[in-house]
Amino acid sequence: MLKRMFSFTVLLIGLLLLVNSVVIPHVRRARGHNEMRQFCLDKGREIVTRAVAAHGGLAVWENKVDVKLQLTDQWQNLGGVAFSHLVDLWPRSAFQGILQRQAEPLATVQYHRLHERASRVEMTTPAGKHVWGYYRFQPWAFLNDATDAENLRRASYNLQMTNELLALPYRLLEAGVYPHFVNEIKDGDHLYDRVRVVFGLNAGNYPPNEYLADFDQATGRLARLEYTLREKLPDFVTFRADLRNYQLFDGLWMPTQVDFTLTKPFVDLPLHRWQISGVQFNTGVAENFFTREEARLTDATRL
Repeated sequence: MLKRMFSFTVLLIGLLLLVNSVVIPHVRRARGHNEMRQFCLDKGREIVTRAVAAHGGLAVWENKVDVKLQLTDQWQNLGGVAFSHLVDLWPRSAFQGILQRQAEPLATVQYHRLHERASRVEMTTPAGKHVWGYYRFQPWAFLNDATDAENLRRASYNLQMTNELLALPYRLLEAGVYPHFVNEIKDGDHLYDRVRVVFGLNAGNYPPNEYLADFDQATGRLARLEYTLREKLPDFVTFRADLRNYQLFDGLWMPTQVDFTLTKPFVDLPLHRWQISGVQFNTGVAENFFTREEARLTDATRL
């Protein structure tokens, strides 16, 4: 009997030691991990909230229905031209004779509904006048007033991307977007708060879309984005957008220059530059200006 009690005591002590050395530290690590994750999420939201205020404030943003602007895209080198070809950023005709024309910029006039992801862009290339639109997940494209099925995918990608960029940082506060603080980084004399933005989980996307956003500590505004183009290129190809020369338009601060750079697998290869001007909010354009109800595309010419 005594021997059994001794064996039971030894076993109990062994179990307690196991719990103390393995189970409890594991629970503590898990709790510490969860606490750190919550801290990064809270701090990320705090940084984004401060950025929204620095850009003009949520109340001012919510009062804006649409925006009209002039956007000029200038390719920095043949790498920028190749990139635009690869991701179908603009009409192929925009690059006709580009070496002879020394990569002159492409001028566009753009309209965006800021809370509906509806957009329209007008531009002229050697092929003629292009009008592209995107509304309720349906792109449309016309060339010289005729249906332009060749450029539907380009219209879809281009307008969604531009609309998304113009709505930053406000969309980072939307449901389904998770900004996580990463660290503080220094670049020259500038200090930035780096936030990893994860979104798309509520749509069942895995892996979710994500990018890194750097917010200038001095101004609070969004300064840089590092991202991939998973729908176009493998994940090891990464890019950076530098948002520069902020100006105040009707209560909102907007970048008037965006420089796009290929960061991997090459090191900081400049691609192209956006120049933005003539910004006007709440232009009063009708909804069918974006939908082109009077010239609906047939199913055969949609994506």
